[in-house]
Amino acid sequence: MLKAIIGLWMMLIPLTIWAATPSQIIDKLQEAEDYLTVDPATTLSLLAQIDEVEGLPTSLFLRWHLIRLRAAVPTHQMKMMEYSLEAIFTHHTHPYFIEKLPTAMSALGIWLRRHDYLNDARLSLECAYKHAQSDQQRLILTNSLALVSRQLGDYEKAQRLYGRANSIADKAGITSKNGIIANNLGIIALELGNVAEAERQFRKALASYQEIDKRSGQISAGVNLLFAFIIQEQLLNYQRLYGPTSRLTESFPNETKQAMLLWVNARFMQLEGYSVSQQTKASLKLAYAQLQDDNIRRLVFQHLAKPLGVDVLLPKPVIVRQFERSWYKAAKTCDWPKAS
Repeated sequence: MLKAIIGLWMMLIPLTIWAATPSQIIDKLQEAEDYLTVDPATTLSLLAQIDEVEGLPTSLFLRWHLIRLRAAVPTHQMKMMEYSLEAIFTHHTHPYFIEKLPTAMSALGIWLRRHDYLNDARLSLECAYKHAQSDQQRLILTNSLALVSRQLGDYEKAQRLYGRANSIADKAGITSKNGIIANNLGIIALELGNVAEAERQFRKALASYQEIDKRSGQISAGVNLLFAFIIQEQLLNYQRLYGPTSRLTESFPNETKQAMLLWVNARFMQLEGYSVSQQTKASLKLAYAQLQDDNIRRLVFQHLAKPLGVDVLLPKPVIVRQFERSWYKAAKTCDWPKAS
């Protein structure tokens, strides 16, 4: 009889398994959001701890995906972004979606830009700017619009937009975005062939990111500064910066930065007198495909691939594609009420 009772009790256990309450889920989402600036990889890990996201109330479902979108940008998780974009735009009339419209449209614009849907990216970002609710959002969106202009090769417009971003930041006292602006101005300087100016901007960006302890920014500016050092063959400066930048990059889930660092360090080793093995060349070829965009590939082709003797193709001129997806129609029309 006792065994029978114990057996029945064991069978009933699955019926009493603990499930997270909405309050506990909100706490977990807040914790994930708190890590966005300093460690978005931890944000993604915390979000993964929440089970059955599809079954959450719509506002929490949308919040989960919007936080994931924000963490996926610095970690360069493009597939993840696409899935979350499709998820949130199925609820584009929900009050929480409309409340967070600038965040949603900003993420969409970034995803479109990184896939060369540049005109669609501009439309999305302009829609986000139209509905922006703070100087902070307007600053981020101006920066994103400048990146689109840069990818289109319109450097004059990109520089004007960065000037506007600087003005917004100065008036609003938002110093946390100085690193983003400086880093992107540095990339433009590199693409225009002004390596000394690029170095100056990357130094400024790195200092700004270190001040606010933004890990993804430190990696981006650090790797870019290493690139500027290598182009100028400043090997001592390179050696000083490589250690801390390498440690951060290796521990951060962003394959684009890891690929760039692999290329830069291969050139450093060559300048130190080491020969470039066939195995290294094969690794560099794989890494070439993982670089962030064709503009960066052109810089790598020009400054690194040739001296390293790695046979990779120079990217073709940008062909602006048109994005077509059923859920994108709402984004394209930008027909939402403005926040009061």
